[in-house]
Amino acid sequence: MLYEGPMRILFITAVSFLILGILLLMARIWGLGQSFPAYEHAFFSGPAPIVIVKADTLEKVQETLKLKPDAVIWADVRISQDKVPFILPANRDREFIDMKMAEQKANPTAKIMTGGKLSEYPWEQINEFYKTTPALKEYYEQFPETRFVLNVVDNVHDVHSTVVNAIDAFKPNKRTLIQSDALIVMTTIKELKPEWVYGTSHPDIMRLLSFDSLWILPSTQFKGDVFIAPFTLMKRPAFNDEIITEMRRRNKRIFLGPIENEAQLADATRYKAEGLITTNLPELLRLLNQGPAQ
Repeated sequence: MLYEGPMRILFITAVSFLILGILLLMARIWGLGQSFPAYEHAFFSGPAPIVIVKADTLEKVQETLKLKPDAVIWADVRISQDKVPFILPANRDREFIDMKMAEQKANPTAKIMTGGKLSEYPWEQINEFYKTTPALKEYYEQFPETRFVLNVVDNVHDVHSTVVNAIDAFKPNKRTLIQSDALIVMTTIKELKPEWVYGTSHPDIMRLLSFDSLWILPSTQFKGDVFIAPFTLMKRPAFNDEIITEMRRRNKRIFLGPIENEAQLADATRYKAEGLITTNLPELLRLLNQGPAQ
């Protein structure tokens, strides 16, 4: 009688773990039983691997295409208060906000500082400050044959229709891949433009890592057309061999980067990545033993 209570608890715990194990095994078997057709799109045409270059000004795009005419341009897409999509890396926001804070401090009675985010200011002010920052439509106007990865940074109201309306007149269907840290941004744009290509959000990556830790990676949901990942996310690896293997089982292409050194290029090569992302095209071409375009 003395041990009856603890034994009952141990028995219930053991049965619970057994049931959980059976459920996990069933989920894994179910996932492995799913089949996935290969996804083909004009965006993937051309030589492999696809070289994807982060470029945030028209001049940088021109320099990139001079070195490698078939390069894909990665553009960080931002949205102004008056719904103008423009190109600017998120790490440059502080320059503008600090300037506004200084102006407000110098003129305390004026209404200068209207918010702490770049998306709370009109395009005219943003363009005046950054000078070389282009509107998104300028990329599509000036480079009509170039493919773009549009990394939509700002998750703001109507971002989906704002991005679509900005470029819809420039024949974007065969040359647009939508990427965003926010899954909802890609989901809403895809509802408007299912014919474009879609990448991988941070929630996607975290879900894949979590399900892999539970040994049920094959059963996780992933709706992207391409697996796009940095090498690290929140100071931990953003993927592993198991995730890459699972993406291959699902017939997904792999885009990795930014590639910053030979070790990362070696990993991307080992995984046979179809896309290599870089912030430094000359250095990547050197690592690939490719010279500038002739």
